[in-house]
Amino acid sequence: MLLLRLILCCLLCLLPTLAHTKIVFKSKRAATGGERLYVMDDDGRNVQQITDYSALWPVWSPDGKQIAFLKSLPVERRQPQQFAVFIINSDGSNLHRLTDDHEDDLNGGRLFEGAPSWSPDGHRIAFTSARATKPGTSGKEIYTMDLTTKKMRRLTRRESLKTSVSWSPDGRYIAYRDDALIRGFPTIFVMRADGSGQRELVKADMFHFRYGPRWSPDSQSVVYDEDNFGPGGGGQVVIHNIKTDKRQVVDTPDNWDVHGACFMGSKHLLISAKGFNGTPDKYEIYRYHLVTGEIVNLTNTPGNDYAMDWIDDDVLSVSPKDKKKVTWGEIKQ
Repeated sequence: MLLLRLILCCLLCLLPTLAHTKIVFKSKRAATGGERLYVMDDDGRNVQQITDYSALWPVWSPDGKQIAFLKSLPVERRQPQQFAVFIINSDGSNLHRLTDDHEDDLNGGRLFEGAPSWSPDGHRIAFTSARATKPGTSGKEIYTMDLTTKKMRRLTRRESLKTSVSWSPDGRYIAYRDDALIRGFPTIFVMRADGSGQRELVKADMFHFRYGPRWSPDSQSVVYDEDNFGPGGGGQVVIHNIKTDKRQVVDTPDNWDVHGACFMGSKHLLISAKGFNGTPDKYEIYRYHLVTGEIVNLTNTPGNDYAMDWIDDDVLSVSPKDKKKVTWGEIKQ
């Protein structure tokens, strides 16, 4: 019995050092070079750089073992910039490219992809691509790729600029930004994961610019940023329930310029913003409590910190293979 107690005490002492980092984000912290990927704990501690190259739009795999993101491709001088989807392990190792340019219908030979998002079973990734749009246009369509077979499926076929893809945790829906109805003024769309049932979540208009939809853990709502170009101006963070169509404007500080937001469990948001606590010129990451309104500054560096994604480090699968993952935290609730 005494030996067992000693073993348990040792394990408890080791838990903090074994805890996984939960937040991945991009930041330009060095005086030279582009934006690198970093990971950190929920409280902003244990910050670690995981790439030594420029990277964009990082998102965790459902099991927390990998990160998908965008990386620029080398091009000849005066050629347009190109991006493809890459995957790395959570510690930055094993970099490999997911999407390629071996397609007959590439947009004038240009590979320009964006916004990766994992399916909740971890078997597919959704992303946007300009590969099938007309040369010289700026449109993008939404695709999914099977990670085992590398087979792609095109989900949208309406020429418009689609970005900010987000797959719902229950696997049923994909939210995205689209300017299909009023060009230059994008709004939030939702469709089924097979591409059917495409619809505006919030009606497009010429006075608002909406972007960056991210799902709540229960797949009932999306959070997005909304900039107002009409009377009064300003921007705000909105939580929109897809079932009831109810909109909740998050009570953020009036002087915030928001870059993006995502859920951090059911009670918090992670928000990248500038203009708060005397930092008007750079974006920092904040943890916002949806009930109390408490704001905690997680980053404070000379560079911009944004494009964050969160994963629960207590993600322990208790469901059969290929089914939606359930966490111990959800069971306890």
